[in-house]
Amino acid sequence: MADLKERLLPPKPASAVNLREASYRPTASGRQPFQGMDFLGLKKRGQGVRSWIRVDASGNSQIIEVDKFTVMRRCDLPARDLRLLDPLFVYPSTILGREKAIVVNLEQIRCIITADEVLLLNSLDSYVLQYVVELQRRLTAPAMGEGWQMEDADLNRRRGCSNFDNGFVNTSPDYLPFEFRALEVALEAACTFLDAQVCA
Repeated sequence: MADLKERLLPPKPASAVNLREASYRPTASGRQPFQGMDFLGLKKRGQGVRSWIRVDASGNSQIIEVDKFTVMRRCDLPARDLRLLDPLFVYPSTILGREKAIVVNLEQIRCIITADEVLLLNSLDSYVLQYVVELQRRLTAPAMGEGWQMEDADLNRRRGCSNFDNGFVNTSPDYLPFEFRALEVALEAACTFLDAQVCA
């Protein structure tokens, strides 16, 4: 975990670390002056490290702690897109398609979907946990259409048919790119949440 943290967090300049240590010496009362402030006495804004759940394309998940700017660099997103994911603000349900990521804000599911991973704000909400479990299940399950495709190819070969479309095109949802499968699970989780509210 510490190794992953070091790779994801931006390096601290040596000069800033030295200045910070000098300015945070305890006073006579034993407290450090200017807690929550940097060495210039200005309050940091947007520097909070948040806990995220990361699910990769093979279904492995881990909890990582990164700050907003690292997520912005990693996913190539502007800060205004990350505001949609902030749990303190209430925004209408939104799906933003960007060049390298999809930003999803659907009821309880707030995540960033890239080509090879999903980043969810770490939450103890049951719908978020259900989303992670369902996404992992779908990513690790073998593709449903593989057996049928092989049977169709064998049957066509026996019959003497040569349908080239069967070998190269499969319209099964299991063959969708990772981003679309993750988005599909997010939409299903949002619909489940709304359905539970209507039935209650």
